[in-house]
Amino acid sequence: MKQLAIILLLFVCSIFAEADTLKGVVQNSTTNKPSAGDEVTLKKIGNGMEDVAKTKTNAKGEFTFNVPPAQQPYLVWVQHQGVTYTQAGMPGSTPVPVRVFDSSPNVKELSIPEHAMALQTSPDGTTLSGEEFYTVNNQSAPPRTLTGQHTLEFYLPEGAKISESSVQSGKTQLKATVVPTGEKNRFAFVFPIRPGQTQFHVIYTVPYSGKLEINPQSALKTDALMVVAPDSMKFAAGDSSIYQNTPNPQYKTVNFYVAKNVTAQQKVAFEISGTGEMPREPEQTASNGGGGRGEPAGPGGGLGVPNERPDPLHSGQWLFLGVLSLFLAAGAVFVYTSNQNVAATVGGPAVPQDRSAMLMEAMKEEVFQLESDRLQGKINPQDYQVAKAALDKTLQRAVQRQANPKS
Repeated sequence: MKQLAIILLLFVCSIFAEADTLKGVVQNSTTNKPSAGDEVTLKKIGNGMEDVAKTKTNAKGEFTFNVPPAQQPYLVWVQHQGVTYTQAGMPGSTPVPVRVFDSSPNVKELSIPEHAMALQTSPDGTTLSGEEFYTVNNQSAPPRTLTGQHTLEFYLPEGAKISESSVQSGKTQLKATVVPTGEKNRFAFVFPIRPGQTQFHVIYTVPYSGKLEINPQSALKTDALMVVAPDSMKFAAGDSSIYQNTPNPQYKTVNFYVAKNVTAQQKVAFEISGTGEMPREPEQTASNGGGGRGEPAGPGGGLGVPNERPDPLHSGQWLFLGVLSLFLAAGAVFVYTSNQNVAATVGGPAVPQDRSAMLMEAMKEEVFQLESDRLQGKINPQDYQVAKAALDKTLQRAVQRQANPKS
């Protein structure tokens, strides 16, 4: 019996000897104090995303997990006042810092730096497709996260059917729910708007009979509203003084109609008529070098190198067209990187970011969303296995690159 007790003791000791410690501290950036009592979940990336352990922060905002040594980071999920904040961390390294913010249903310091929308028709002209991006700034002071059932409200054309909606906050892109508000043609995202910038994305279709009136109004001040349409379609603004047609040499068969400093009181409605489809690639101009070696296209073959002249929506226009061309070209899986581009415009030169780290952040959310779809029966087993294998392989490569940046 004594010998058995010694064996068990040695076994337990060996387990703890092999365990490592992952520490972290949660800071409430609204109060500038440690965040005590927040629930912390540790997740492991592998076959999907599985919970490893749970704990709560102490009075100093600290938390600790004893975990087996790992070759790739764990994910720390912190729940604070109904909103989840995430951060990656490695066992045995420095404590993982996690910033959280107090939640409030009333945050008034919101604005829209950019609202971009693209319109085109189906080949037979019976359907109008729309794709819209809203970049929302939360500049609350002290910083707070806006929560509620209708965090961003917007209008769509009558009869619009939403096919896809997503949100990007920081480097994380997630599917997001859009709900009707009860007012005709008015919808809302159900997603917390954290301090800083959040980008909302929606794709929809509308039955089309040759012309349609669209009113992209918003209760928030909009610095730049851009409507993009093929030049074969006619654009007629209700107030012609609001929009300016701003040509782009790289897209000669596309018109860009830009309205700046739009207030809630301005009449931004317009009528679109005719038919047309967006070009799948930018047209090349003679200034690009003629027969010389061309610059490589962007992801998915959709975009070349932007010209040097300032565009109407700063870097946002190129992001918008790049993502748009991905959808048109192949419906490819994409990873947004808008926030680092916007930072260069708003706050001066952006700090270069590691592309593998950005990819890993985005891919971890894709894994989580895939698991969610599986549990809800939104994906069949065969498609799930194919998607999971591809995501796991890409995620592992990103982790390896991040762990060995010089390799």
